[in-house]
Amino acid sequence: MKKRIFIVIGIIVTACRVFGQNDGITESKTKNERNQFYGFGWSASHSDGGNTDYSPIQGAKKLNLAWQRKFEGAINLGPTSDLKGQVYVTTNGKGCHLYAIDFKTGETVWCTEKVNRFAVASSALLDSNGRIFIADNEAMYAFDDTGNLLWQTPIIGFPFSAQFTQTGRLIFITHIGRIYVLDRETGEQILQPVDLTSSLTDSIKTDVRACMRGTKDCPCANTLAFDHKSGRFFFTFWEPESDKAGLRAMQYIESPVPELKSLWINKSLPGGSASSPDLSFDGRRLYVNDNAGALYAVDALTGENIWRFEIGYEPGGSQSTSPDGIIIPAGGNNAPILCVADKGNHAEIIWKIDSLQNRGVAPQCAGNLAYVTVKTRDFQNDLVVIDTTNGKIIDREHLPGTTIFTVGTTIGCSGYVYVPSFNGHLFAFSPESTDF
Repeated sequence: MKKRIFIVIGIIVTACRVFGQNDGITESKTKNERNQFYGFGWSASHSDGGNTDYSPIQGAKKLNLAWQRKFEGAINLGPTSDLKGQVYVTTNGKGCHLYAIDFKTGETVWCTEKVNRFAVASSALLDSNGRIFIADNEAMYAFDDTGNLLWQTPIIGFPFSAQFTQTGRLIFITHIGRIYVLDRETGEQILQPVDLTSSLTDSIKTDVRACMRGTKDCPCANTLAFDHKSGRFFFTFWEPESDKAGLRAMQYIESPVPELKSLWINKSLPGGSASSPDLSFDGRRLYVNDNAGALYAVDALTGENIWRFEIGYEPGGSQSTSPDGIIIPAGGNNAPILCVADKGNHAEIIWKIDSLQNRGVAPQCAGNLAYVTVKTRDFQNDLVVIDTTNGKIIDREHLPGTTIFTVGTTIGCSGYVYVPSFNGHLFAFSPESTDF
């Protein structure tokens, strides 16, 4: 279950109204601006370069099931979506492994077999020119929004989604700890790949369970977070011979000569990294989970732990973070719905719902809303809409069929909410017309 443009958010919202169903969508009073190279909408695995799993779109309080699909194989991450109305999802089933879907109908617009089943480890990254970037364990690929292959560049290992640098380059780290920086126009390498440790590339392993939990047999098992104001980026990494995973910071420098500079290492994630790191909206803090039931706030400049908070379970994905420092951890085994606030030198529980078991990643959006999947019975789930200020449940919609657990709920530019399950279901919920 493993989510900033120099154009103001208001322009994003105006552009979203191209869909014709969003007249009530309003802007978020966010504290940061997004990188100009990202596409409009939910364009990265965790929404943006900071991995916040937060959408600036005013979310819907009431939802209706618009359509549902069942893909052969698994889905590992939430879909991304663009301004044109296409939703992109990856699977590991036979045939196509990247699908472009019409957001209104759920029908396939196009799909491709050019990427192999390892593409399921990533969400498609979308740029502001309508291009799509996705990797498998052989290459990074670029497509246009009609499915035409633009370029492919061989790689070693496979990443868990890519990001853009402050200069618009494509940056990603493969599961063995090799960092690539590519020109997104041509796929050419901006610098030689950087190995975090030379021993890893000598014996490549692909341990699916290790990659799901971020343990030593899959040392770099999450999406990096990128600070577009400073050029710093942050990622989890289990160094060989270490007894625990860590969090690292590096800086991408393009001029006068492209280079990667190591900044700090924080080795404080026992059991492995349970989530991708996400960056606070002011760029000063990182939030990350270990596999021992703890959530951390880390100083982004120094790497020092600011606080450690026991959530009481091992989360199965990344937390969402609002501009005001409201954090909702992902679900897990016997996990309640938990809302935590960053209070500076400590964290506090704002509210907690013990009667509902969180079964997914819970994105937040403008309007103080969160979308959480919850257990109804052993392998069935509902989607609930929650007011993040008080934990009140506003709406509850069933996910038909056997869905086991969900793997990354996302929010489209149109206000649609997309819910994928690990066993290949994808549900789309539309806002009620009277909701806004």
